[in-house]
Amino acid sequence: MAMAKEQPSDNPFHPGTGTEPDHLAGRGREQALLKKSLAAITGPRESDYGPLCGQVPPPLKIVGSRGAGKTALLTWVNRVADSEEVDVVRLNFVPKRSTQDVLSGLLNKVAEIPDFGKHKAQAQAYKLLQAAMRWKTGEPPLKDFERIMAARLKFRPLLLLLDEVMHYNAEMLTQILQQSQGLANDRWPLALVLAGTPALNVHLKKVDATFINRAESIHINGLEPAATRDALRKPFADRGIKVSDEALELMASWTDNYPYFTQIVGSKVWDARKAEGCAEVDVDLVKSVEQAVQDKRDEFYESIFEMISDEFLLEHAMKAVAAIEAAPEPLAPEQVSACMAEGTNLDAKEARKAYNQLLDAGLFWRPRPRRVSAAIPSFFNYFKAEYKRLTPNAR
Repeated sequence: MAMAKEQPSDNPFHPGTGTEPDHLAGRGREQALLKKSLAAITGPRESDYGPLCGQVPPPLKIVGSRGAGKTALLTWVNRVADSEEVDVVRLNFVPKRSTQDVLSGLLNKVAEIPDFGKHKAQAQAYKLLQAAMRWKTGEPPLKDFERIMAARLKFRPLLLLLDEVMHYNAEMLTQILQQSQGLANDRWPLALVLAGTPALNVHLKKVDATFINRAESIHINGLEPAATRDALRKPFADRGIKVSDEALELMASWTDNYPYFTQIVGSKVWDARKAEGCAEVDVDLVKSVEQAVQDKRDEFYESIFEMISDEFLLEHAMKAVAAIEAAPEPLAPEQVSACMAEGTNLDAKEARKAYNQLLDAGLFWRPRPRRVSAAIPSFFNYFKAEYKRLTPNAR
């Protein structure tokens, strides 16, 4: 059977940073919470341009290891918001720029929303924006920030997405959060979502906005096995391409149920199928990409290993790996940090700092409160092999 001509961009799997796969599997609960926030800010108002009748949704935090799919979720909710006529302002990685520069940039993003400033009732807000953008020295236009946002929110709900929050300047983040909370208290239709690695929660402790610590957290890491298989099978099925049961199981066995690896495997198999002109995916086709998949996995493992090595935490990480693997049940964070400190000169505070650094690097994660497990089980094997290679005399 002749296959329809495909374009180079037809690959439905997207292992690149921050991309949304064609089929976002296994994130139903997370998607429901994000949709709930959108529903709240699109609810009825007290008047045509007044505040909401109901309460503004509390902020949401999306926390997960690198490659777990945080930014993919942000991209998904960005797309859903667009379809529901909710304006979106999205800040990605923010280098250590001044508060003034970042706030001005944020206000500029507001100005880029189509038709802003054209409505008569928005003219005053638009003038405020223009004045704010001319600030060169002195304090950033905080009062203008809240006034401009409030003026914009009179006409359309707004979703504020902050990604890679663990890198934001603490002073700037404090001011954005405080001003946003002020708008929420006045019931203007603003939804706030923050995303980052586990260092996000550590960083937020430096921020003068204690309400954010009570925000609901969405913790994501690996997928359930059924979701992994769905993420691999459905993109093929949606395009009329059959995947044999044996091929599906082999693909799934290479993913560790990790979203990034799922996209790598699917993408490599898709490209191989396309190159060979196959109308279905069988075991032999999947086997043909095994080395290419392993190379990409090793690249990811190497990046984690280097982060741990750069922080001089290899010995502590090895102790954490040994403790987690030996324990019959998942350990509490304090137990892991205590094992890391054993036989060293680390005090409890230093051990907990090292624990947080390893948690953020992706060595392990917390699948439920106060319990620690391997983030990617197969990485433990890679880590142990590399550690042994570098420290052959270590016990």
